[in-house]
Amino acid sequence: MRLSQWGELALLEELKRRFPAGRDVPIGIGDDTAVLNLTENTLITTDTFTENIHFIRSLFTPFQIGYRLVASSVSDIYAMGGRAGFMLLNMSMPSDTEKAFVDGFLDGLETAINEHGLCLVGGDVTASEALMTFTATVLGVCTERVITRSGATPGDFIYLSAPTGEAMAGLELLKRIGFPLEVEKNSLPDIGLERDHALRVLKRLLLPEVHPLKDCSALTAMIDVSDGLFIDLKRLCDASGVGARIYEESLPLTDALREVTSYLGIEPYRLITSGGEDYVLLFTSSSELKGYYRIGEIVKEAEGVSVVRRDGSLENIGYRGYEHFVHKG
Repeated sequence: MRLSQWGELALLEELKRRFPAGRDVPIGIGDDTAVLNLTENTLITTDTFTENIHFIRSLFTPFQIGYRLVASSVSDIYAMGGRAGFMLLNMSMPSDTEKAFVDGFLDGLETAINEHGLCLVGGDVTASEALMTFTATVLGVCTERVITRSGATPGDFIYLSAPTGEAMAGLELLKRIGFPLEVEKNSLPDIGLERDHALRVLKRLLLPEVHPLKDCSALTAMIDVSDGLFIDLKRLCDASGVGARIYEESLPLTDALREVTSYLGIEPYRLITSGGEDYVLLFTSSSELKGYYRIGEIVKEAEGVSVVRRDGSLENIGYRGYEHFVHKG
């Protein structure tokens, strides 16, 4: 069945069935607006996924598209020290879209929404001429201090919540394979790589694990790494009016990334520093924090943003990473 046969009203009824109003939502999907009970600092963010820019239907399953849409927006809420609460969803799809695609997309969306404790409260559904576009707007609350990009000061340590580079390795591996993989079902053909390593990088891309920090009280600044470590570190430094020095030898390199990049013939350093799609948290603190990766320190703005390579040379960091209207695909 296609959307042209199913219809907008049936799709809206399916959304209402899957996503009933929850706590702090007197009125959810179905009226002209949703009604929310908000009593704390409110955070709001939005992310748009455009076909052939953020996802390729010949490489991604519908489940993965829906799951990633939620994760990308929730990551922004976590980067402010908040917790996600509510979501609006806008969907634009051609009328010949198969209902099976919509079902798979909503399955992925629902899985991620449940994992992050969200409530879908409304949105919009429209037809498109050719390509698909999905937009998620997520509202969150911050019960403590809001963490911004602008609070870092010289002497702070720089931390990562998790390794970077694996998601882009997953994308390059997926391009090499050339067809969608249901990694949500742990489905993977024999491709000459250790199975756990291949699944790890593919899931980092297709089903990104996004987690809040357990304690933000000692943090001075934070940003989520979605476009690449270097470009997002530069953004944090520009917002704070500081410089930074990180160390190549301190950048985490996982066994999975090492094996997959060797298989692909790609230098892992490039993916670690400029790959993007990681959705991990980059943050600063004057305290020594356990359980995270300390990769450098904040310095004075006049010293610039740089990385000390393994050979001891100093390399200046510019805006290296993904930037819309500059990169294609």
